[in-house]
Amino acid sequence: MNKLLIIGLAVLSALPSTIESKKVNKIKVDENIIKQEIKQEEVIKEVVEEPESIYTTRMTSYWADDGYGTGNCTGSGLCSWDFEVNDKGWYTYQGKLVVATATTYLANQGWYLADGVHTYKYGDEITLNIDGVDYPAVVKDSCGNCMKTGRIDLFVSSESGARDTQIIVKEW
Repeated sequence: MNKLLIIGLAVLSALPSTIESKKVNKIKVDENIIKQEIKQEEVIKEVVEEPESIYTTRMTSYWADDGYGTGNCTGSGLCSWDFEVNDKGWYTYQGKLVVATATTYLANQGWYLADGVHTYKYGDEITLNIDGVDYPAVVKDSCGNCMKTGRIDLFVSSESGARDTQIIVKEW
């Protein structure tokens, strides 16, 4: 009888460790599934962050009293004192360059829009690649000539910050 009791105790003492090892294996499987899900989310995020459209256009500049009737305020209602000026003399709003473009506002007012010209709404955000550097930008103004040419106008604090160059526009 003692032998039976000893064998029974040996079997019982083996059970908890077997159960524990199954729990550990289950946890390891769950960790692998979580890791796979995280990797899948990272891949999806990379795809979502690709620009919808990329095109090349001319970028010019405008500033208050530039000889074209430009004032201090933009079509969005914000004015130069609502913006900051970066080290290049370019106006920024919440860290984004302030630009004027062909807008749906002007199109809705009956302005001529040339074929193939992109239109934007006030507040639309785009990325401008200027001289190989990407800058986030926000549309805060309308540009009548841009409706014909498709160019983008950079709002600058003075003529010294003006640029006239080819840029790459990335739309998100």
